[in-house]
Amino acid sequence: MPVVNVILGAVLLFFGRQLYWAFVAVAGFLAAGHFSEVALADQSAWLRLIAALAVGIVGALLAMLAQRLAFALGGFYAGGYLALIAGDALQPGSNVSLWLIVGGVIGAVIAALVMDWAIIILSSLVGSGAIVAVIAADPAICAIVYALLFGLGVTVQARHLRRTRESGEASSSAHG
Repeated sequence: MPVVNVILGAVLLFFGRQLYWAFVAVAGFLAAGHFSEVALADQSAWLRLIAALAVGIVGALLAMLAQRLAFALGGFYAGGYLALIAGDALQPGSNVSLWLIVGGVIGAVIAALVMDWAIIILSSLVGSGAIVAVIAADPAICAIVYALLFGLGVTVQARHLRRTRESGEASSSAHG
């Protein structure tokens, strides 16, 4: 699924905040997919894929219904996914449930406190991670690519946020 990872990573990297429901769905799918590889290792690949898709779809539906909850849920998914990746790197074979819960709670709290910037940062982190995960290169090269992609994602989304806020201020001052 390397092509899927790159496509989903690019969507998050450049459009995570604008398409927050997609951010929630993709981050949920990635986190559930990674989690299910370990937690459901004895199950079929199809069952693991269905579980990951179900988590992503439920997250997207909730995102459309309740935006603040969606930001917290997206933060939970993203934080959980990042913690799972970190847990694999720092302590292979460690308790994946603990990594998922701790990372998820931290991500949810951050997302709820500073929604726009949290989504920009988390979607850029997860998007970069999804893309770099398919690169078979030296860890130092992967780290450089990750940092560059992260910076690019934050820059692109921050510019869009600034333009959105400027156009909102201009339209509200024209009516006021």
